[in-house]
This record gives sequence, C-alpha cells and structure tokens, in this order.
Amino acid sequence: MTMPKAERDLHLPLSRVKTIMKSSPDVEAVGPEPLYLVTKVTELFVTDLAKRAHQKTKGNLLEYKHIAEIVQDDDTLDFLREIMPKKITVRQFKEIMARKAAKNNRSDDESSEEESSEEDSTEESSSDNNAD
Repeated sequence: MTMPKAERDLHLPLSRVKTIMKSSPDVEAVGPEPLYLVTKVTELFVTDLAKRAHQKTKGNLLEYKHIAEIVQDDDTLDFLREIMPKKITVRQFKEIMARKAAKNNRSDDESSEEESSEEDSTEESSSDNNAD
C-alpha cells in the first residue's frame, strides 16, 4: 500500500500528531488538511530550532543544552522556557537555593522589624490616650 504524495514528504507520523491534537479537550475531530498542515509546520519548527542550535555548537554534536540555550535566549520561544529549562549542575542549584533562602530571611527580618515598630507605635498611642 503506497502513501499519498502529501504524506510521503512528512517525517513525523500523522497518527501521532493526530493523537496529540485530539488530546486537547477543545478538539473533537481532526480533518486531513489541518492534520497535514500542523504536522508540516511542526517539522519546519523543529528543523529550524535544531539548525539554530547547531550553528551555536562547536562540532557536529547537538545536545539538549544547545537547544535549551536557544530557547532561553530567544524571546519568541518564551512559550518553551518551562518545558526546556537550561540545565544546571547540582552545585549551581544549591547556590541558587541558598541565595533564595538568604533573600527570604532578609525579607522576613525586615517584615518582623516593621511589625515590631508598628506594635511600639500602637502601644505609645494607646498610652498617650490613657494619659488624657
């Protein structure tokens, strides 16, 4: 059984793309023309992303980190940033978490200082009122 010409120029399987499209609760049915277009556009997008990432590599090896760098650097790919975060080492993660904890501790100290100064001013105003 031969595939129609339109399907032969695709590299992604139409059945997989159709399954992904139908996984959306808003989609009830997928016609052949939209399925073909979405599949072709997906292929073109992935090819472009891979080519851009490969241009930034030194050598012929394309790795996750190269694609993640492109996603992080290009504002038009903002929608992929949570899906493809930049890889970091455990040491870098621990440093980030330590900075966040230190920042939270400073903000907690500042807010507790503000609360105590508010309590002091409330006590002073109530003692002034009692003196009258």
